[in-house]
Amino acid sequence: MSQPHTAIELLLVPAGRQLNFSKELLEIIDICRRVGGESAPWEIVAHNARSPFVDTRAFPAGTMVEYYVQHVNQHGGEAARSNLVRTTLP
Repeated sequence: MSQPHTAIELLLVPAGRQLNFSKELLEIIDICRRVGGESAPWEIVAHNARSPFVDTRAFPAGTMVEYYVQHVNQHGGEAARSNLVRTTLP
């Protein structure tokens, strides 16, 4: 089995924040989000996500939002984690 692709890209789009990532047909991808900086908890906002994924949750202007993609193996364990992407909302 090949190593999962772990790079993601974050774009601001009219509907919200769009995450682009590579996903093989049978891979399971969890999208994790943290709102408000390092002291805030991470939460899984999508399980078995497809790319592109658009987060439509509204937050006030000036809010920092961070994401990473977690590849999950067939047994439910963590296989690989993407880079961290963040934006401060306009």
